[in-house]
Amino acid sequence: MSGIRALPVLMFHSVAPPRTLAPHGWLERISEPVERFEAMLEDWQRRGVRTVGTDEVRRFLLGEEDLPRRSVALTFDDGYLDNWVAVTPLLKRYGQKAIVFVSTDFIDPRPSLRPTIDEARLGLSWQGYLSEPEMRAMADSGAVEIQSHARSHTWHFVSPRIVDFYGPHWNIAHPKCRYRFLWLNRHIPLKPFALEHLRREAVPWGTPIYEFAPALRARVYSPDIDLEALLVEKVDREGGEGFFERPGWKEELAALVEEHRRRFGDRGVTETEDERRERVTSEMAGSRARLERATGRPVTFLSPPQGGADEETLALARACGYALVTAPSGGSVVLNRRGAGAGWVHRAGTGFDLFGRGRGIRASLRSQRIVLARYSGGAPAASLITRAAGAVSRLGASLGRARSDSSGAPPAAHSAASAVSSPASARTGARGPGR
Repeated sequence: MSGIRALPVLMFHSVAPPRTLAPHGWLERISEPVERFEAMLEDWQRRGVRTVGTDEVRRFLLGEEDLPRRSVALTFDDGYLDNWVAVTPLLKRYGQKAIVFVSTDFIDPRPSLRPTIDEARLGLSWQGYLSEPEMRAMADSGAVEIQSHARSHTWHFVSPRIVDFYGPHWNIAHPKCRYRFLWLNRHIPLKPFALEHLRREAVPWGTPIYEFAPALRARVYSPDIDLEALLVEKVDREGGEGFFERPGWKEELAALVEEHRRRFGDRGVTETEDERRERVTSEMAGSRARLERATGRPVTFLSPPQGGADEETLALARACGYALVTAPSGGSVVLNRRGAGAGWVHRAGTGFDLFGRGRGIRASLRSQRIVLARYSGGAPAASLITRAAGAVSRLGASLGRARSDSSGAPPAAHSAASAVSSPASARTGARGPGR
């Protein structure tokens, strides 16, 4: 076989000038500068790298088609406006193509096309999400396929266990904080305009944060709204943001939770398994139907947001008409080998950060070449380099966590604070984020 042994699939999100993304540090963290992305496309053109689309990925995995060496699938998650403003014109300029996964709750309702970098004289907008006319134009260009990122792109509470209280110590302006879903779940009609509203004070101080998990895996727990009102009112009455400067603020709120639950028990409700499957299926099928109407093209590739997928997710996706599903992120490298079978598609990141994030363009491109060689399955030296770089990265992360622990900085995700205990009866049937 003269073609590629395994197909590298890269994962991007955004391509935009960093200054245009303020104040969203989390968005800047997952975005790439325009200059770096264009340098990558120039490098690919010079080296004969060829991008492939969904159907080629599927046929390759089924063993029905060989792909040339230096083939790669380029994917983008979330459907940011800059995918139209910058990514599409650059792909057209260099004769490449990409797959863009869109979460349909975030589709911008405007009926018009916004200017691209080819029309910079008209003034450019960078923050926002794609509209249906923009998605249609992207698909018509031949440079972009629009595929599904489900509908809600959120997290849900999954148990009565409180893991944190929303406050300035760990708020949605922080680059690594995941609490944006607190605002998103309460303002679903405003999700296309979320970037205009997501500020550190967008969620009331003192809001309880329960154990949570990605939407496509969560069994949703709807908490006691009276308890939240009690906590938020206390914080507001006793200083608002300044309340969190008190040494024992966490213990005070935890004591209020315990007192309320002693009096009333846990009054939250957890959805049944049947309700969960129905909700997840609705997300998958509804997103697919809307994107097919918007673009006039088949949607057969699903990327579950936050890597929130398991074997049941794959089975439900297939039942909804998807042929391919991106695999959960993290863990060891898994190659997309020819003939492996359609289903899971394993992705790398951008490939730029093997030697650390924020390096120059030359170092980023060198890094990406090594990553592409590793994921194409034909370069033992690349495997050794990526493994060594991964070990160094994990060591650095471990040291960083140790420094955070010693300084009192809050850890990320669902373990952001010591949990507030809940009655055993309330935990029955609740699903934690790791399941």
